[in-house]
Amino acid sequence: MTAPGRLRAANLLPATILGILLAWGVVSIWIEPPWAWALFEIGVLAMAAWRVLRWDFHGLPRAAFPLAAAALWPLLQLAFRTTVYPAATARAGLDWGVFFVVFTLASELFADAALRLWFLSAASLFGMAVAVAATIGNYACPGQAFCLFDTGFHGEVMGPFVNRNQYCAWIELLLPASLYLTVARPRLRALFGTAAAVMAASVVASGSRAGTVLIAAEIVLVALALAARHELTRRRLALGAAQFILLAAIAVSVAGWETVWGRWRATRPEDLRQDAARASFQMIQARPWTGSGLGTWSRVYPRYAAIDRGLFMNQAHNDWLQWAAEGGLPFFLCLFFFAALSWKSAVPSIYGMGMVVFLLHALVDYPMQQRPALAACFFAFAGLAGATRHGRRPQT
Repeated sequence: MTAPGRLRAANLLPATILGILLAWGVVSIWIEPPWAWALFEIGVLAMAAWRVLRWDFHGLPRAAFPLAAAALWPLLQLAFRTTVYPAATARAGLDWGVFFVVFTLASELFADAALRLWFLSAASLFGMAVAVAATIGNYACPGQAFCLFDTGFHGEVMGPFVNRNQYCAWIELLLPASLYLTVARPRLRALFGTAAAVMAASVVASGSRAGTVLIAAEIVLVALALAARHELTRRRLALGAAQFILLAAIAVSVAGWETVWGRWRATRPEDLRQDAARASFQMIQARPWTGSGLGTWSRVYPRYAAIDRGLFMNQAHNDWLQWAAEGGLPFFLCLFFFAALSWKSAVPSIYGMGMVVFLLHALVDYPMQQRPALAACFFAFAGLAGATRHGRRPQT
């Protein structure tokens, strides 16, 4: 692993601004009124406008092209009036435009290896801080964000996240970066190893079954990837694994494992989720090429629902099925090709493996729906991983 060059001040400022915007998106993710997300959108679009005016860009990874097509798709749905609810599709169209901008900004800014390492370090430490606050708040002040703000939700609140599965998806993005940094920055191995252990333990404390399984698998995959790249000798890998297991065991014992164990023992058929999946397939069959319109799943679902429990089903609990139902097969294929092209850079980078696990989580939940700030974090990491393949050599 080669050492990165020095940070360039010209790149550090916009990268810092992007990092602050992403952090704001996370800490304000519990806020329902649209002003919090609007601040993020304004900041990101202003950054993009400034870079365009300066003509300060140097090419994009190939994954940007199917993502651009996906961002344009809701505009076509509006133009050809194929959406059943234009206002929701217009809102979703703006979100997807912002996601594309976040991806391109990240792929441009983090083409510099030194800046990439700086961002991963900052994100890892931020993740550890949020994980500590989330774990404490989960027990000390349930239903409150950071033990300061009443979210209106009871239980499941983890720091700023009002949905434990969405919190776990966010940790899945960050965890490989922390594990990667234990090798990339050996002098700070203990710090980043602790960050990884704390984040993993917070997922167990959240009680998310899918999150716990995926985090455990992610740790194993990252360790195998490091070994395959010969970044670690067998002795160093065994020693590092033993240290991490010890740190994780301590963190889990402090954070608590009873909630997730209780949910495993109380497992029962998820009939509502099964009905949502069945209904989504029927929606796809009804409009395979145009979809019902992005952002409209919850409005169309009652027409196809076979179960009525008097509950509002807000999402399909499977992002891939929801994308196909709302956007049709063309939109689904755009995102499929985006994922395929992104994985080619994400897996070899190791720190980008979180986006792969994130998309696997999207098969059983909805990390990309409802909270656009979480999706923005995903596209930032996808852009960062993509920058590895097309990036310029750092200037010293």
